[in-house]
Amino acid sequence: MARGQILLTGVAFAVIMVFDVVYGLPESSDTMKRTSDWGESKRNGPDEEDLPLTVPALDSHQSIVSVTTSVWEWMGKAFVLAFVVYILYRLSKEVFQECVAKRMGLGVVWKPSPDNWAIITGATDGIGLSYAHNLAEMGYSLLIISRNDEKLQRVRSDLLSANRACAEVKTLCVDFTRPDIYERIRETLATLTNIDVLVNNVGMSYKRYEYFHMIDDLEPFIDQIVNCNVLAVTRMLAICLPRMVTARRGIVINVSSITADCPVPLLAVYSATKAYVDYLSRALEIEYRDTPGLTIQSAVFGFVATKMSSLKPSFVCPTADESVRAMLATVGIKARTHGHYAHRLQITYLEIISSVLGVTRGRPMVWSQWSYNWLAKFRSRYYEKRGLKDPWLTDNQWLTV
Repeated sequence: MARGQILLTGVAFAVIMVFDVVYGLPESSDTMKRTSDWGESKRNGPDEEDLPLTVPALDSHQSIVSVTTSVWEWMGKAFVLAFVVYILYRLSKEVFQECVAKRMGLGVVWKPSPDNWAIITGATDGIGLSYAHNLAEMGYSLLIISRNDEKLQRVRSDLLSANRACAEVKTLCVDFTRPDIYERIRETLATLTNIDVLVNNVGMSYKRYEYFHMIDDLEPFIDQIVNCNVLAVTRMLAICLPRMVTARRGIVINVSSITADCPVPLLAVYSATKAYVDYLSRALEIEYRDTPGLTIQSAVFGFVATKMSSLKPSFVCPTADESVRAMLATVGIKARTHGHYAHRLQITYLEIISSVLGVTRGRPMVWSQWSYNWLAKFRSRYYEKRGLKDPWLTDNQWLTV
C-alpha cells in the first residue's frame, strides 16, 4: 500500500484502539465473558451454581486467543473506517474540482485575442480537431499542424466558417515521424506575435494490437512512433516554452493516454511513449509551478471514439468533443487529469479495487494482466475476421496444448 494509505489505516487503527479502551473492550468473545463471570463469582462468594466457573478459564493459550481476537477486531474496524474515509475523500475531491473550483475562479484565465495564438499539433482529426474547434470558439488565432495539406486546408475553412470569433487560422504541413522538421517549425512560429496556448496532441499508435516482434516493419515503425510520440512533444516544448517563460504567460496541454497509468501488453511501445509524455508533463509542472502565468497539464485521455481508436461512442467511450470539453474545464485546476467523468470513474474503480486487494505498489502489474487478457481477445478477432492464422499460435504450438 502507498504511504498515505498506510498512514490513514494506522490513524484509524489508533482511533479504534482508543475508543475501545475508553468505552470497554468488545465482549463478543466467550473467553472474556467467562473470565468476567468468574471474577464476579469470586467477589460474591462461592455458590453451587458458580462452581463450574470458580476455576479461572483464562490460561496462557486462551489469553493469546483473546488478545489476538481483539486485535483482529480492531484491525477490521480500522480497515473499514480507512476505506470509508478514502471513498469520501475521493468523492469530495471530485465534487470540489468539478462543481466548486471553477465557480471560485480557480481555473486558468483564458486570454483569446487576434494576437494570441494557440498551436495544435495533429489538428485534423479526433482530439486535436476538437481542441482546435474549442480554442477557435473562444477567439484564439490558430496555427494547426499536421502532415496532410489537403485536410489542413479543409479544416482551416471549417474552423473559420464555424467560429466567427476566430480571426485567423494558419496551417503548417509537416510529418512528425521525421526528425528534420523542427527548423521549419521554428521559423513559422517566429512569425507569431504571442504564443498563448500549445496543445501537444500529435501521436500515432499500432495498426492492430500485436506482440512486439510481430509488428509490421518493426524497426522503421519504432523510429516513427518515437519521433511522433516522444520527440515531437519534447521539441515543441523546446521551441515554445522559453517564449512563454519570458512572457510570463502560457498554457501547455500535453496529450497523454490512460495507457500511461500502467504498462499495456500488445501496445507496449505506444504505452511507453505515452508514459514518457505523462512523466515529462508532471515534472515540468513542478519545475514551473512558481512561474507566474504558466500552466502545464498532462491530459490523460481514456478510450475516445476517434479515427485512430476505431471505437464507437458509448458510456465508457465518449466522443472527442465531449472528452476535450471536460479536459478544458480542468486546466489550471488539475495538473494531471483524466477529464471526462467516464474516464475518471474507470480509473477510480481500478484504484479502489487495487487498494482493497492491497496491491497499490504492484497495481500496474494487475492492470497490465487485465489489459493483456482484454486486448488479446481483440487481437484474435482481427485474425479470425480476415480468415488468417494467428502467427503467434503458429510459432508457439505449445500454447494450444
